[in-house]
Amino acid sequence: MGRRNTIFTTITQSMINSWQICPERFRRRYIEEEIIPPGIAAKIGTGFHKGCEVNHRHKITHGENIEISIIQDAARDEYIRSIKEYGVFFPPEEKSTAKIQLEAGVDVVVSLAESYYYELASKIQPKLIEETLAVDIPGLDLPLCGRVDVFTEDGWLPDLKTAAQKWSQQKADNSIQATVYNRLIREVTGEYPKKLSFEIFIKNSKKNHYQSLETVRTGADFETLCIRIKTMMQMVYAGLFPPAASDSWMCQPKWCGYYWTCPYISKSRKVYSY
Repeated sequence: MGRRNTIFTTITQSMINSWQICPERFRRRYIEEEIIPPGIAAKIGTGFHKGCEVNHRHKITHGENIEISIIQDAARDEYIRSIKEYGVFFPPEEKSTAKIQLEAGVDVVVSLAESYYYELASKIQPKLIEETLAVDIPGLDLPLCGRVDVFTEDGWLPDLKTAAQKWSQQKADNSIQATVYNRLIREVTGEYPKKLSFEIFIKNSKKNHYQSLETVRTGADFETLCIRIKTMMQMVYAGLFPPAASDSWMCQPKWCGYYWTCPYISKSRKVYSY
């Protein structure tokens, strides 16, 4: 496939996921660069990851966890910073409660950081932390890239997540991210991870529950993903960006910030939904 002009220079698992949900949404975000900030759930995840990162960086040099209060402070501060610097998306019907939700988010992110400290932190001895890795795909002129949360000394690749509810095993086994990161680690270390898992912290008003799901990937999984990527890029180069299915969970004003300006949503639906 010859070189074509695109606004982006790498392919990430986030881009692939976005394409699979809605190619038109992909076009607005990655081609037109119309960036709408993510919702509060993503901001909580951003803060949570920063708290984990601070501990991992301390642990890689000192061999032990940092104080829990430092992890919590880092998570809270990053949550607040990200909102102030990049904004946060609220659907129209939730704007009246935005301030309440944002304030509640502080408590949630601090609580999640506490759960990480007691449930997971002691199990991780980092080797790589927040590393951006890349792999070249035959037939594509753009590298496939990803930013790995943490990779341990004993060959474990845990991906840390926050979620509203527990994951199914099927969700873990179908994750594009795991397929990508599994291959990226091999490119750097020469070997696949010995263990691949999702470490999930479920947000709950009364208690944060922790879930660990192991999953397995093979070279065949990556080859299949490459077929998807090549098809995606062929359509991008051809300028073909179909909409999501009209009954898709994403095609709602609550989940998509492009809903109100989307050419595939009728004016009557926009007025009615608002």
